[in-house]
Order: sequence, then structure tokens, then C-alpha cells
Amino acid sequence: MPPIERSTVRQPVDRRTALRGGLVASVAVAGAGMAGLGLTGCDTSPSAETLLAESLVPLVRSALADEGAARALIPVEPGYGAALRVVADQRAQHARALREEIIRLDQDVASTLDRPSASASPSASGSESAAPGMPPGSPSLAGLRADLGSASTQAHDLALSAGGYASGLTGSIAAAITSMREVQLA
Repeated sequence: MPPIERSTVRQPVDRRTALRGGLVASVAVAGAGMAGLGLTGCDTSPSAETLLAESLVPLVRSALADEGAARALIPVEPGYGAALRVVADQRAQHARALREEIIRLDQDVASTLDRPSASASPSASGSESAAPGMPPGSPSLAGLRADLGSASTQAHDLALSAGGYASGLTGSIAAAITSMREVQLA
């Protein structure tokens, strides 16, 4: 049996078929172009919320350190016992409020709060001479005052650069810390 030859005669394409084919092709090309933009146009830099949350982390760690130092000094500095309790309680509240703001801004940054700081360095309270009856490197009243001064400055600076709620929160914390240092621990 002889092989069947295909006809090389082409059917003419009518206008409607050509337009439909062009429309389908242009939609496919546009879709591929948009997908390409979506893949290559991604911004991988941290969001403003992430950056703000990261800038609040040192304030939380500072508040927790100040709270711990104040509580450790209560039995050693009986004349300042009541004032140290106020400082410890207020710094614990500062840490809580800052943590809540970080959680609101960025859950991933909030998850780093429970890990030790990679840049942990001795605080001013550890570099001052220890209070009488405390081992060397223990908190001292002078060290706590110095740490509170640093924390106030840090919160103040962040209040000026942050916006919205975070600015008000850190400004309020800066004022409270200054009050603790200048009034409670005077």
C-alpha cells in the first residue's frame, strides 16, 4: 500500500480566528511579563515596621537589666528599698509595653527577645564597684544610675526618630527613666 501523502494545501484563516489567536497570545505574554515583574521586582529589604521593631529591642533588654539590678540592690541598699522597688516595677512595665509594641510591629523580631543578645556587653552597673556586701561585678547604685541615664538617652533619641505610637511610647519611657534617676534615686 502506498504511503498517504498529506495535502500541503492550507486553509485560509479568517479574520475572527486571527484576532482571537492574537488576543490569547497577548494575554499570555502580558501574564508572563507580570509574573516576571512579580519575581524580579520583589523588595527584600526590611519593612519600616521591622526596622522600628528592631530598634526597640535594645530598650526592652535595657529595661529588663535595670529591673534585675534594682531588685538585686533592694536588700543591699535598705535606705533606697522603696525607691528601688518603684524603679524595678516601672522598668518591668516598660519592658512589657515595649515588647507588646514589638509584637504588634513584627512577630519575627519579637521572637528574638527571648534569646540572649549577641552583642551583650557589660553594663555600667557591672563596671562600677559593687555595693558593700556584694561580690565584685554585682550591681551598684551608682551603676544603676548610670544605666538609667544611658537608657533615658537611648529612649529619648528613638522618640525623636520614630513616628506615631512608638515615638510617644519611647518619649514617655525616657521621661519616666529620667524621673526615676533624678528623683527616686537622688
